Amino acid sequence: MNTHPKRPARRALVFLAAATAAVILLPPAPARSESSTLRLDPEVLSGRVAQYLLGEVEVETRPARRGGMAQFPGNIQLSGEHFSGLLISQTEPSIAANPANPANLVAAFHDLFPTTHDFVCRFTASFDGGATWMLGTVAPLQAAGNFCSDPALTADADGNFYFAYLDISNGATGSDVLVAKSSDGGLTFATFSVAARGIPAKNFPDKEYIAADAWPRSPHRGTVYVTWTDFLNSTDPHALDNGQIKVVASRDGGATWSEPIALSHSAQYPEAISGSLPVVGPDGTVYVFYADFISNTGPLSIRFAKSSDGGRTWSAPADVASGLNSPGRFRLRNADPRFGTVPGAGFRANSFPTAAIGPDGAIAVAWTDFPNGACVNDGSGRPPCFNSDVRLARSTDGGARWSKPADVSDDKGTADQFFAWAAAHPDGRVSLIWQDKRLDPANINFDTFYSSTDNGRGFTANVRVSTATSTTGLTTFIGDYNNLAATGNEVHGVWTDRRYRNNDIFTARGILP
Repeated sequence: MNTHPKRPARRALVFLAAATAAVILLPPAPARSESSTLRLDPEVLSGRVAQYLLGEVEVETRPARRGGMAQFPGNIQLSGEHFSGLLISQTEPSIAANPANPANLVAAFHDLFPTTHDFVCRFTASFDGGATWMLGTVAPLQAAGNFCSDPALTADADGNFYFAYLDISNGATGSDVLVAKSSDGGLTFATFSVAARGIPAKNFPDKEYIAADAWPRSPHRGTVYVTWTDFLNSTDPHALDNGQIKVVASRDGGATWSEPIALSHSAQYPEAISGSLPVVGPDGTVYVFYADFISNTGPLSIRFAKSSDGGRTWSAPADVASGLNSPGRFRLRNADPRFGTVPGAGFRANSFPTAAIGPDGAIAVAWTDFPNGACVNDGSGRPPCFNSDVRLARSTDGGARWSKPADVSDDKGTADQFFAWAAAHPDGRVSLIWQDKRLDPANINFDTFYSSTDNGRGFTANVRVSTATSTTGLTTFIGDYNNLAATGNEVHGVWTDRRYRNNDIFTARGILP
């Protein structure tokens, strides 16, 4: 696969043609009426599902404890325009490393294939530490006409990869959570199981994520956990945004799954709950982090529940941090001059948490909020916000106490930082990547940046990972997350990149000092 492929000058003409075609081919957004079988505001849904329903267009019309800086020698494009003369949008990447062979990595991402609303999830594998990649096929779905959303990857101690994703029915009236398994290093994901099934007009699973217990001394080693946000309740008059976090576990390698357990209450509008992430500690304790917030205005709480018996019973939810200045779901500035004055201008972003646990059991949780910024309540469900920051809190006692949130970025200006992801190394340090607008005085275009921490208070000097700046343009969607895998003294980031004015997936291998 080529690094920094050249694109001809005629690309601009192709781009305009594709953009025009995309606008023509896009179906109108379904009306939000009382007769709709989806009594759910599409703005509450994640990524591609909301984009499908709304018809949004993607193409354009502190001191550190360690010395030295991480080195990122180059970027590799994982996705491609696989149809002649068309720009294809790829977003929301995930990546996992094989605990039994750290040189074996698997990445996955959304892909438009072959038509505007035919969403699939593709995967690609590396066996040389991310130097080269072999593009696989697509994740299996249950029926023709369905589409894939929200790809997520993990790996167990034996080197099996698990690929979780949503299987969305044509028209987005139903959603199931599938988990496909690979035993050949991610070259194929031929079989799958249903981890959670949705019932149209009753419940709609969304924004799932997955984690495997690969710790050598865990009593629950081999258990795989999947969490998601459950939307809809046909008997609930406030079901426009009644997100509830649920979890299932598999103790037989993903063949079968436990009955779903609710970890949170069912939020009633304007409260909202979403963005769950499972993470396993070295003693086998599994933590599920999520965002709990008041839509449009905030405040935001980052919350968690935990289980020490392999997911059979769970603690009551507790706070990592609360009273945070964020409406949970929001928009950040793009090149649209109407941003901040017209609802829907800007691109989608969120305050959903990312987390990592080191071999000593220390937990790091990061998210985006606005300690020095502000949002304008425009009643849209995703208000425009300004000056977002990535912040991190840490616990060394299983979540009983948390440090005060600390800024990850060393940028002292008002540029937006967003879409962070964290991963822990065998030596306990935690690496993070995020997207960052500090190189653009207009606070529109973005790059990917990196830092690490030993203690959750001091962070290494921020390092630019992307070798070219992403042009945001008028896009309203660049995905809901990026991702990061950590091995030994290396990190492997994947992110949505717009250096070619279109959503593409890039990766970079970082070498830590």
